[in-house]
Parts: sequence; C-alpha cells; structure tokens
Amino acid sequence: MNRPDMIRLLTGVQSSKRNYYTELKRTVDELQKKNSQLEVINEMMRSFNVDMSVQTMLKHTQEKLEKVYRIDRLSLAVWEDGSLRIADVYPEQAAFLPGETAFPADGSLYSEVFLTGQDILYVPSDADSFFECEAFQVLSLRSVWLFPLRSRGVITGVIGLASREPAAFCQEDRAFFSHLSGQIAVCIENARLYHEVLLSKSRWESTFRAVADSIVITDLNGTILTKNDSAAANWPQAKSVFAFLAAELFEQTVQEVKPHMEEVSIGSQVFECALYPLLDDGQIDGVIVYLKNITEKQLMQAQIIHSGQLAAIGEMAAGVAHELNNPLTAIIGNTQLLLRLSTSETKPLLTDIEECGKRCRAIIRSLLAFSRQEPASFIPCSLNDALYEALRLTGRQMEKQRIELTVELAEELPLIDGSIQQLSQIAVNLLLNAKDACLEKETAKQVSVWTEFDKHSVYMRVADNGCGIPAQKLDDIFHPFFTTKSAHQGTGLGLSVSLGIAESHGGTLTVTSRQHEGSTFTLAIPRRKGI
Repeated sequence: MNRPDMIRLLTGVQSSKRNYYTELKRTVDELQKKNSQLEVINEMMRSFNVDMSVQTMLKHTQEKLEKVYRIDRLSLAVWEDGSLRIADVYPEQAAFLPGETAFPADGSLYSEVFLTGQDILYVPSDADSFFECEAFQVLSLRSVWLFPLRSRGVITGVIGLASREPAAFCQEDRAFFSHLSGQIAVCIENARLYHEVLLSKSRWESTFRAVADSIVITDLNGTILTKNDSAAANWPQAKSVFAFLAAELFEQTVQEVKPHMEEVSIGSQVFECALYPLLDDGQIDGVIVYLKNITEKQLMQAQIIHSGQLAAIGEMAAGVAHELNNPLTAIIGNTQLLLRLSTSETKPLLTDIEECGKRCRAIIRSLLAFSRQEPASFIPCSLNDALYEALRLTGRQMEKQRIELTVELAEELPLIDGSIQQLSQIAVNLLLNAKDACLEKETAKQVSVWTEFDKHSVYMRVADNGCGIPAQKLDDIFHPFFTTKSAHQGTGLGLSVSLGIAESHGGTLTVTSRQHEGSTFTLAIPRRKGI
C-alpha cells in the first residue's frame, strides 16, 4: 500500500502531511490504549487467586487500571440476605457508608443499577438527592461509574469506579468497563464456590476425624489411603489393612462389590467390622473399612447374664435359708427341752447341739440380710457389727482354706449413720477378695481385719499377704466388670458395688498394694455428728 492510499485509509479525506501525522498519532494512541486495556484484564486474571480477599482483588484491579485511567476509588456492593450492601472498598480510607448499611430499593444509584442491569455514569450536581449523594460529596468524587456484576446471567452485585476528576470516558471505555465487571463477577463467583467447597471439605474431614470408631479408606490392594484419628491411634504404623484384618473378608467385598459385615478378633479385642465398596461410575475403586470396638459391650452382656444368674442364686439361697429355719427352730427348741432333763453325761452334748444350732441360725440370718435388695434406711450402727455379720459368712471359708485370720476390733468404736446390711456387704467382698488373693500363694496365708477411728472417721481395714495388684491396674479395679480373676472366679462387680455403697455413706474405699506382697483395703465412714 502506497502513502496516498495509507492517508486515505486513516483519514478518509485528502490530508496534508501535517494532518496525516496527527491522525496517525491518534490511531496509534488508541491502539496503545486498547492494548493496555487487554493487558489490564489479562494481568488481573493472571494475578487472581481463589484464596484472595475482596480487598486484595480490588487493590490489584486498581493498580492495573492506573496504567490507563485515573481511578481513585473502587467499591463493591453484593446481594446478601435479601439486600444490597457494600462488601468492600479500596482504598479502605475511601469508605463512607458502613458495611452493614443496606441500599434502599428506591432513590439509590447502586440499587437502580442492580435492579435494571444498566450501568450509570454519575457526575455530581447541586440538584442531587439520591441515597449516596452525601457520601460522594464527602469523598470529593467528581465522577462515579457503576456497573452491574453478572455471573452466569444473574446479577450478583454492583462495582463502582470513582474519580476525583471530571469524567472523560468514551463508548469504548464503557465496553471495556463492562467486560471488566464481568470478569470481576466471575472471579468473585469462583472464589465463593471455592470457599463453599473448602468449607464442605473441612466439615467432612472434621466429622471423619471426630468419629470415635475406626474408619480406614483403602485402594483395591488394601493399601491404606487415609484413616481417621481413632484408626491412627489404634494402628499408627499400619500401611495396609491386612496388618489387622483378614484378607478373605476384604477380598470378598472387592469381588462381590457389595457391603459385608462380620465380627472379627484383632489381638485381644473384638470388633464389629463393616466393609463398603467405593464406586466410581459403577466400578469399584476402593473400600471403606469401619471398625467398632465391641469388646466391652460383649463383656458387659456376658457379665449381665452372669449377674442375673447370681441374682437367681441369691433368691434360691434366700428360699433355702427360710426352709432351713423351720427345722433349726425344732432342733434348738427340742434341744432346750432335753437340756432340762439332761444328765451330767448328756448335758455337754446337748449344749453343743444347741450352740451349733444357734450358730447356724445366725449364719442364716446373716445370709438373709445379705440377700435383701430393698433400699436400706440409715440408722446409728457400729462398723464392728457389720464386720461380725461378714465374718459369720466368710470365717469358715478362711478356716477351710487354711488361711490365718486375725481380727482386731477397736473397743468403744464410735457409731456411724449407715446400713448394717450394706456395710457387711462391703466387708464380705473385701474378705472374699483377700481369701482369693491368698490362695495364689504357696507359703503361709494371712488375712488381717481391724477397725480404728480418729476424730473425723471410723475405719475398717482388710489386709492380706496374697498376690497383690499390678500398679498399672490399681486405677481400674473399681470400674464395673473389671477383674483380675479368671472368668469363672469373679464378675468384676464386687469392688465397684462396694465403692458405690461407701460413697452413699459419705465415705471412701481406697487400696494400697504391692505385687507379690499383698494388698490393704481401707473403708472410711464419717462419724455421727456430735459423737
């Protein structure tokens, strides 16, 4: 193309040499401006990050716009909770309306742009009376251009570009700002969606980690991809699910592509195991392994059954005791009649029969009192009397097991407010535990029982030289169903029940023990007030 043709193309008229260079410079300036506008949008989109705050986004936008336009203030209003509100302003000191202020539906430029979807270029005048008028005057804004923010065809807010100089914008500028507002709307919407996904992910992870049962997610080879805190605590070093789970159950889930549930034993514990296939477009690509520890539950169920059996035995024992009372009454009564007619030769024999009968009757009465389950009323009583009742039931067992029993009861022991039946139950439990502990020793077996008091409490102590209790188990022996005995020897309820009785009396039940040397249990009950 020759020079004349170039001149006609640029100017449309036959121009002089001077006009030619003027028009050429103007065209070059316009091209440079358009390039700068494209660079603004390109750099703004490249600098955008979904983690970026609205304030930072506005700051970056203004920094890019400064290359082309004089923009002193950027404002962003968004639709939230049924109203249009200012979300952010840059720079911050250019804010006038507080963020919680909602734009009214009528008499507001921002609301008009939001409702109509049409941009507004405002130049202040003395006749202005709209809602934002005072704010624009205080901020000395000479031109404000408001554009709607559209995302996926929906208006989500309004962006305002303000300058302290009079407007000098053209139609091309309007097209550029419209495009810019659309890009900003997309950025804000992407950030919102990202944070919603992030929040949902955070909630899911928090829920996943907080579940008390163990949850493990694996691939099809059993390799652990992730596990919650409970699983990490139970199997911290495990890299594969096969470290604690049988391969057959896992492979069955993978092959049949359906959930499987089964009780499994892992070490000394029992778990309720459930495996669920993870499906992607109908194809399995992983397995969720859910493990619930039911060891304590099974033990409790077994102990409840055993406790029911013990309760039935107690009822039977009470019935047998009532039946024995009748013949004993006849034996003692007839013996007393015979004693009146006895001779010197028969009297010792009859006296012995009478004493044995009375002893049997006392044992039966103690057994009946021990088997009563009704709530006992607290009355003034002596801890010595409760111990006498317990010794009637357990003393003979000690003797048969060749255990040396030493009893030292404090004289003039102060009275307490309590239930003889319940306190004797504590003594029976402690004496039986002492007996069982001594049976594990081959050497001399000794059990000592004594009572004492101070100005605050009355004490009963039961000591043995048996097997003792390991230090790591001392904190557990008062827990329900915990026992150091074999399954056929103990229920794990004696000490927990005894502790409950002691606490109901306002007292305590404590223990000191050394393994292989013996244990000492101390029951402390407060003295009666005023005694």
